[in-house]
This record gives sequence, C-alpha cells and structure tokens, in this order.
Amino acid sequence: MKKPIHKISKEILEKDFPIKGKVPGWYFRQEEVSNGAWEVEGVDQWGRRVNRIGDDPDQLFIKCEVAAQEINKQSKHT
Repeated sequence: MKKPIHKISKEILEKDFPIKGKVPGWYFRQEEVSNGAWEVEGVDQWGRRVNRIGDDPDQLFIKCEVAAQEINKQSKHT
C-alpha cells in the first residue's frame, strides 16, 4: 500500500529553501559544497525535488527551474 503524501507548509519550505524562483510553487536553495562546486536544489509542497551540481550556480539554478517546470507540466497531464 502506498504511503499518503502530505503537503509541506510554505513556512517550512521558505525556511529551508529561501530562494523563490520563477516556477510557481517551487522553493530553491544553493550551497557551495566544495571549493568552486555548487549544488542547487529545489522542492515543491508535495516533496518533489530537483537538483544539479556544478561550477556555475547561476546556470545550475536555471537548469533546476527548467526541470521543475517539466515536473509541473507532467503533473497536469496525469
């Protein structure tokens, strides 16, 4: 049996993922995980996640937003 998914509150998301991007309902954060290596991560209220690791945080952020948009599109069609 599948475990029920509970919606995560905006307050919790904004605390842990303080960057508001262009994708509705998604929250992001970025961290330098090693010298010159960045991780950008995004999550929505349903716990769906995207992340990218690389050396250009701006490009990683854009790629995460694109991935989040794709997830939103897929969710509307299922």
